[in-house]
Amino acid sequence: MKFRNGIFLIVIFGILFSCQIRQTRHTAFVPQRILPASLPDSLWVSRNLASRMDSLKSYYKDAIQKLQVGDTTGAQIYFDQAFEQLAELSDEDRNTLSYWTAYDTLIQKMDKEYQTLYSENQGELEAEEVREDITKLEELNFPDSVLFGEGTVVDSSGPIPITLNYKVRLAIKYFQTKGRRIFTKWLQRSGRYENIIKPILREEGVPEDLFYLAMIESGFHARARSYARAVGIWQFISSTGRHYGLRHNWWFDERSDVFKATRAAARHLKHLYERFGDWYLAMAGYNCNPKKVEYNIRRYHTRNFWKLRRLPRQTKNYVPTFLAAVIIAKQPEKFGFYVEKEPPLEVDSILISEAVDLNVIAKLVDTTYSYIREINPAVLRWVTPPGIKDFTLYLPKGKKERFKVEYAKIPDSKKRSWVRHRIRSGETLSTIARRYHTSIAVIKSINKLRGSFIRAGHYLLIPVPQNKAYYYASRAKKRSSHKRKSTRRRSYASHAPGAKKVIYEVKPGDTIGGIAEMYHTRARNIRAWNGLRYGEYIYPKQKLVIWVNKRVGTPTAKKEYVRLDDSGTYYTVKTGDTLWDISKKYGLTIEELKRLNHMHSARIRPGDKIKVSKN
Repeated sequence: MKFRNGIFLIVIFGILFSCQIRQTRHTAFVPQRILPASLPDSLWVSRNLASRMDSLKSYYKDAIQKLQVGDTTGAQIYFDQAFEQLAELSDEDRNTLSYWTAYDTLIQKMDKEYQTLYSENQGELEAEEVREDITKLEELNFPDSVLFGEGTVVDSSGPIPITLNYKVRLAIKYFQTKGRRIFTKWLQRSGRYENIIKPILREEGVPEDLFYLAMIESGFHARARSYARAVGIWQFISSTGRHYGLRHNWWFDERSDVFKATRAAARHLKHLYERFGDWYLAMAGYNCNPKKVEYNIRRYHTRNFWKLRRLPRQTKNYVPTFLAAVIIAKQPEKFGFYVEKEPPLEVDSILISEAVDLNVIAKLVDTTYSYIREINPAVLRWVTPPGIKDFTLYLPKGKKERFKVEYAKIPDSKKRSWVRHRIRSGETLSTIARRYHTSIAVIKSINKLRGSFIRAGHYLLIPVPQNKAYYYASRAKKRSSHKRKSTRRRSYASHAPGAKKVIYEVKPGDTIGGIAEMYHTRARNIRAWNGLRYGEYIYPKQKLVIWVNKRVGTPTAKKEYVRLDDSGTYYTVKTGDTLWDISKKYGLTIEELKRLNHMHSARIRPGDKIKVSKN
């Protein structure tokens, strides 16, 4: 009996000992000392994730402290670091944190403070600038593991395959960090146009996901204009817009009409898809000349977008940027975006064939002049376009019948306003046009003038807005706002962590993007610090102010530039050129070209001077 009792005690002791080992292994998985204070004890996380959450909370705390003392620049630095930590979380980490209820609250607080900071200190980044930034990010050496995953994943369940590869992950990371503020704004605006654009895409027989193409084209900004003179929410150039029936002149521009431009874009994309048989190629053709896409298909004997090596650099990143926008927009909370979308735009439409002052229209439907302007972005002036038949005018929802009844009561003389201007000695059409905020072409058209000759004492009929004070004030405010934006200086405070001022002298061949890369900053920052507009050129010996922050990154060694002299032959780089093309043209190897030009990489830009011979 004693023997049996002894065996029983040994068995019990063994079971208790094994349980203690299991418990020890359980608690040892994540030592309590490395968990952030607010993480629940029951949450099992990896050491790496716990460390990241510690860093994220620490950076957020530092940012709030900087805001409390009014140091918005220091706060920006810490916020950027915090969102870097957030962007580097893997899918597994995100799934783990979904069980922590306080995680959403923390990220929402960060996002709210961050948006407040940026709304006070920065103008809006254009969609075109975002695409430029992402194009430049491709050249940075981000390890793929940082971009939460490796390899390529393709979801072919929809009409447009959703590919997740290195380039797409890079664009996602950009939107989570440096492009966070503007992407939040785009998500908010998407609610305004979703109920307009998606039904039109369905009616035209193209995938609804192309809705997000408008996001990366214009950020859902109906009056957007690019440096290449592309206009509207779908960024049509003049010739393409006219081909699809979008009319425009000094008075109006239907490329800014969301309804008409969306239908035109859907048809254009459908034609491109029929031409290429692939949505990625169709989107590439939408971004650049379709003939360039066809040339690449012939050259590389493939219709795989990812294997077309000689597309323009921005076009190569156009599809990845679109895919990143789709992936985030469909699950914004997963990527740290907590956005309340704008209410949908609801309007009625009516056809009108005569010029009517927008102020008159506003009074007829009991609304404001500014709201009529807002829902009619295609109207460029204060009046519906004269001489245009069946122009589409948009009215507040439910006001169409009231407008018809009240409009029928208005005499022609009250529909628009004119000034009878007596020409004084020395006046020209140019000075008169400036005085009345109009153009020479409009004055000539209204008064049926063939040339520019006018006589003192004669009269000219000039169209003017009824609400002159409001119209001219709003125009002046817009110009003033643009001027302030173009001359804004943004600087790091002297007590920001590690900030110092550098004066850089521009050298021949320099670009803002190249200088930004050298100093680990962004082209947009350099433009803001120096009051440069987007697309404005820099010139040799120009002095640029650059603020370097050691916490974010230290400047790399300045590139060696070779002064051009009379010895040797030089080639001016053209758009689309690569070192491989130039080497073949002049019978050199790429390495020989790099040695001749003291180059450390194969990067070249249009306008660069490349030495192709020693004598």
